[in-house]
Amino acid sequence: MVRAPAKLAGSPRDSRKPYTGPSSMPKAIPSPNLTAVLALAAVADLVLYRLGSHVFLPSQPSWGAARVLSDIGFFMSNLGGVLGVVLVVMVLLHALRSDTIFPRSMRITVSTIGIFFVSLSVIGVLALPVPDRYIAYLLISHAFLSGLVAVGLWHRRCPVRLKLALTLFAAPIVLQTATKFCERMGWSPMLMSHCARVAQASVFFGLLLAPVLVPSRPLRALQVAFMLGVGIISFCLLSLAMVRYFGLAQVVALYGLRFDLPSVAGVVGIAYAAMVVAAYASVAAAAAACLAGQAVSRLLGYGLLLLATTGHQIVATNQTLFSLCGLCALALGAMRLGDSAGATAAPPLD
Repeated sequence: MVRAPAKLAGSPRDSRKPYTGPSSMPKAIPSPNLTAVLALAAVADLVLYRLGSHVFLPSQPSWGAARVLSDIGFFMSNLGGVLGVVLVVMVLLHALRSDTIFPRSMRITVSTIGIFFVSLSVIGVLALPVPDRYIAYLLISHAFLSGLVAVGLWHRRCPVRLKLALTLFAAPIVLQTATKFCERMGWSPMLMSHCARVAQASVFFGLLLAPVLVPSRPLRALQVAFMLGVGIISFCLLSLAMVRYFGLAQVVALYGLRFDLPSVAGVVGIAYAAMVVAAYASVAAAAAACLAGQAVSRLLGYGLLLLATTGHQIVATNQTLFSLCGLCALALGAMRLGDSAGATAAPPLD
């Protein structure tokens, strides 16, 4: 009698588990988020470069931890500039091709100003020798792009609270550039002082209202816990710095965040210091709530970090790149929230 051939070991017929196919293979490593890396570089630029290298560390450290921290701060500042240029180019190309933020009527204007801004930003990042007037041109083109991002978002379907938040962060950039232009033209000093005050008030209102305007709704339990925890810790630390280490707080405000913190004397000084503490505790809480959420919420959090670390007065190329990328991150996050809300509210197809 002829015996049947033995089954091969390891064949699919022998296995009791069903064959799962290619889906059982491990997934590829996800690509890094350039916006998150840029936000991290912006924080490092503020802490290690603007504050560490220029305030707390020696001007020319020769050895030890001071030299290492100075080199890391310089590297992160350069990395932030390069990433800022790359992201601005990518966002502008995507926005112009897909009609995401800017309406079709703005395409020629945005593309022209965008090319001018990117060219000047590359010159600034590479630290090439240019006349001083090119810095003014960089700030003017940056102000135009910031204003156009805010205007373009108001023409899109997205939450009104995010439109208001973006406007509060974009208005100071336009007003500060207009103030410098008025100063160069020799116009009324009273007009310049009023513009500067309105710009600073707009920044503080944007920071104060960030927990109400920016995080996506509804908030999950983890986001609420992060918001309350980070907000309370930030408020306590900032209040302690104002009470016990006011000189250090003044240095951080002046050299890091680019605004003058007056002495706490009288009711006006105490109220101003309280507003500063509440503003930065609020934006820290809002950023924590956003970063604890989904992908769109994290994009909003990165935008808040970039805008908060930019500072009140923009005087360097990196600051223009950080602020414009922050505004674009808020605008794209708002657009994605609007698209998801529209898809949810749309009636099903028959």
